[in-house]
Amino acid sequence: MLKFNKALLLSSMMLAGSVLACGPDFPMMLSSDRAQTFAVLPEPVFLVEIQALASAVPDLSAVLAKPGAIVFEDSYDYQNDKWISATEQAEQQLLSSNQAKLVQQMRQSSTVQQALSVGEALPAELGFYTAAAVAFAQKDYQQAAVLFRQLLALPLEQQQQRRSWALYSLGRVLLQQNVTEHSAEVSALYHQLQQEVAAGLPDPLQLAVASLGEQAKLAKQQGDWAGAIGLYAAQSRWSESGRASLLLLSKELAAMPDQELMPLVQTPAVAALLSRYLMTQFSALSYLQPEQLERLLAVLNQLPDIQLKNATPLATVAYQQGQFALVKQLLPHLDQSPQAWWLQAKMALKAGDTAKAAEFYAKASKAFAPLVKPAEKPAAQQDYYSKVSIDELQTQQYCRIQAEQGILELSRGDYLQAISLLTAAGSEYWQDTAYIAERVLTLDELKSFVALHPVTTVPEKAQWHYFGDTAVEVLLHHLTARRLMRAGEYQQAQDYFVDPELKQLTKRYQDYAEAAASSWTDNAKAKALFEQAKLARDHGLELLGFELAPDYQVFYGQFEPYEFDAKTPALPAAEVQRVKSSASIYNNRFHYRQLAAELSAEAAKLVPPNSQAFAATLCYSTKWLLLRQPELAKGYYQQYLQQGPYVSWGAEFGQTCPEPDFVAAKQRQYDNWQQQLRQSVRPFKLPIYAAAVLALLGLGYLFWRRRTQKQGRPS
Repeated sequence: MLKFNKALLLSSMMLAGSVLACGPDFPMMLSSDRAQTFAVLPEPVFLVEIQALASAVPDLSAVLAKPGAIVFEDSYDYQNDKWISATEQAEQQLLSSNQAKLVQQMRQSSTVQQALSVGEALPAELGFYTAAAVAFAQKDYQQAAVLFRQLLALPLEQQQQRRSWALYSLGRVLLQQNVTEHSAEVSALYHQLQQEVAAGLPDPLQLAVASLGEQAKLAKQQGDWAGAIGLYAAQSRWSESGRASLLLLSKELAAMPDQELMPLVQTPAVAALLSRYLMTQFSALSYLQPEQLERLLAVLNQLPDIQLKNATPLATVAYQQGQFALVKQLLPHLDQSPQAWWLQAKMALKAGDTAKAAEFYAKASKAFAPLVKPAEKPAAQQDYYSKVSIDELQTQQYCRIQAEQGILELSRGDYLQAISLLTAAGSEYWQDTAYIAERVLTLDELKSFVALHPVTTVPEKAQWHYFGDTAVEVLLHHLTARRLMRAGEYQQAQDYFVDPELKQLTKRYQDYAEAAASSWTDNAKAKALFEQAKLARDHGLELLGFELAPDYQVFYGQFEPYEFDAKTPALPAAEVQRVKSSASIYNNRFHYRQLAAELSAEAAKLVPPNSQAFAATLCYSTKWLLLRQPELAKGYYQQYLQQGPYVSWGAEFGQTCPEPDFVAAKQRQYDNWQQQLRQSVRPFKLPIYAAAVLALLGLGYLFWRRRTQKQGRPS
């Protein structure tokens, strides 16, 4: 059985029309160690899990994602070696050059009055806001609040550029003055900001999202842990800041002594956050802070009400710890989340009930339906520190679940269902998909399956490729085409190659193969075989290469995975038989090089051994195998030494090879025939000469007699 290192898979015939792109955070190949795949429950993602804790707030996703929306972030100016704030960028890019210049001058003013004087020519909202910003920088919060209120008192049509800024900034100013006295007003301001931005108010600085964090901070200061957790979780949908804040809150809770923590975990939101923190950070905690992990689990599990309400995350941690008895105890209390069904699939596999496991996998996949929508992905803020959105993380988990189900179906012998599950998830698990397509399915089964996944658009030709940049449908078609090429079905292979250039190369390869089989003369056959050999050597990876071992076309031949002995049970006998029947006859890296060398050696057999073409074709056979298969290369070299002619370039044999001269080989063949004829008659030279003399004498005698008889007749 061939072993592979890492790879990918996923698909479902029912989902063939909605392929998803999975991310790179999961192992690329699951079929190489199925026992490990089925045993391990991947750690959930904190950002995804905390979404269940979010407060009900206005939906800001449509505003952030709408076409033409301008959003600024702090960025670094490498040319001038300095940070540029989002505010500075907005002021310079959203205003006219004259307005931007005046705003910049206002910000450099030493007093508020000076700033107002400089900005007299600006629209009122710009003047009020910038002057207030000057007052805020000088810690004159009273004056700043007055100016922000003046801006907000303007007619709405006159404050569209700075209204979101003013609502947010007024809240900050009031908090600087007196948190207790102004907390209610500040909350109202932030709530109003969120409502108006959700309704369409421009928010280039994403202040509505930031205001959620400010509200959460205020709630935390007032001892409202539930409110803070809900607001930070809501903020995390659009900003990395919310996730980071909840991680900090979780660590703060984890560091508390039991006497402080126990009253807090009575709050459902606190217990929910802490249990999700343990579930998603299990690996790090078990390695860095195992004592703290055990202590927190004891706190959460000793109160039945808390344990049951958080059964899914606590059961997940128990599974990660290997406490399967506790998992069984919590199973009846799990929720209907994908994580819960996934956990139950793992437990069914552990019990050896593959049918039940498949059922739970299907339920886990179905539970993702309202979460994973390829056509309607919610927007996530692309901060400096985070570039992966929640929907992408959810899609990764969805893909992993389907991938594991695909491996389960593979082990159960339902190969078509397995490759269907693997294909639908896109390229993340492509290597497992390729394993089934290339080694497990029969060629007829593969062609039938690929027919269900047509290529709708031909990808543009790119100079550089990287792993995972090609659609699965294209990969499947090219894999099928190469498999057909190896089977000698060249005409069919042309129909499966998507790349026009590969279609042309396949046609050339077919022409050479047919010419080698049908040409009348040995010389013509030899020339066709050599051209076929060169094409196999130069383009073998694209035309004939295996997607996985031994060629690894999946990595464009540039990387050979480390092969290891995975501790996995023996494969089912039916699968082993299929794998053996689809193996390469050349079980070596870049197998097509050996094919090319043999084709060139076949050409050598069809030309005279004393011709330059004989030496040249064997030279190429030697050259193509010299680095990776030196013993085979040595054999071709020895054949040349024993049979071939002296050539001027013999000292570089197998390194620098000239093109075979088949025209000269044809002439050499004719000359050889003449030479052979002369050599064959040489032992009979004298008898032949004597016979020739006697024949001439006999002819002369007959001629003389006939003439004499003619003259003796009477007239």
